[in-house]
Amino acid sequence: MTEDSALERIPPREGVMRAAQAAPPGSVEAQLNACLRGPVEPLELSEAHRSLLTALGSALEQGERSQDPEALLDVHRSAYTVYETLLGHPLGPAAHERSAWFNAFRWTYEEAVLRGDTEDIAERLPSAEDATRPAFVRDWFLTEAKERSTLDRAVETHLAEHATVEQLARFIQADGYLNYRFYDALVLAQPHFMETVKHEISRHLWDECGEGEKRNAHTLQFTRSLRTLGLSLPAVPPWEDWRPYAGHNLYFVLAGNRRHYFKALGSLAMPELFDVDRDAAVVRGLERHGYTADTDFEFFYNHMEGDAEHGPEWLDGVVLPIVDVEPQAGIELITGGAMRMLAMRRYNEYLADCLGLDPALTDENG
Repeated sequence: MTEDSALERIPPREGVMRAAQAAPPGSVEAQLNACLRGPVEPLELSEAHRSLLTALGSALEQGERSQDPEALLDVHRSAYTVYETLLGHPLGPAAHERSAWFNAFRWTYEEAVLRGDTEDIAERLPSAEDATRPAFVRDWFLTEAKERSTLDRAVETHLAEHATVEQLARFIQADGYLNYRFYDALVLAQPHFMETVKHEISRHLWDECGEGEKRNAHTLQFTRSLRTLGLSLPAVPPWEDWRPYAGHNLYFVLAGNRRHYFKALGSLAMPELFDVDRDAAVVRGLERHGYTADTDFEFFYNHMEGDAEHGPEWLDGVVLPIVDVEPQAGIELITGGAMRMLAMRRYNEYLADCLGLDPALTDENG
């Protein structure tokens, strides 16, 4: 194996299922994994499949009704396994992608997530009439992305000024799964709507690939960041919390459904606009510990400047042309952006817990 090949992250052929003994008996996760390990049955629902769907519905209801963290973790971790099945090793359990039970699971989960998130962001949405104006939509995205809650500022300040090397390493490892999948989220947003949009997304894909230089591909840059800290990414994320799973899954809830295409594009705009300050905080924190960010942590160093350009480019090359030709898409784009901001704020709450920040900050943010 060459040195370049050793940097490649190949999806595990067995998928991202935890060992059978790790999943609580009777949980959504345990029943899902049993179905994934079972025979492919594309048409009929077996008793095991019906039991899984019943468990999923119950866990979703419990999570939505009482915000039970265990039920929410069970549901979102299981859904992560489903999306990784669709995006993972072609010789793995993706054979179930046409199965009736598999698509019923996705439908049940996705409808519940979209219903709940839509309720949570309702107060942040403008009128559908305002959202038909391209200039208004652009201003809305910029204003929302620039807003920093007390918790947002606290997380960024801690990473920049106080985080230990161990805390920075934990942050980078936790953040890795989405950094490896962001390219895939972009690819899923590529199917044609108009040539201008396809062109702009292609430019972003070219950048993700290192502009033709394999070594500069963002995924390989991130792998080198992990190795600088002596880290790797386990096949199963070390998240014992529902919020990072939910934020990761949202990309594929939206991108995997054509009717949510505009929401997916709005969701992709927000990290490009919001994450610049986060990347700068990580760079400051790493340099505080003696690292040289532009050589030791290219991924974060390059994203400070890259995202500062990508955000406005995405607005001008993707969002505004769509609203110009299809004004009714404006509220869809904004809805996707608001959903992504909700997911990122939940992720900041998770980070605050991991970093040991004052729990009162989370209360203020809520």
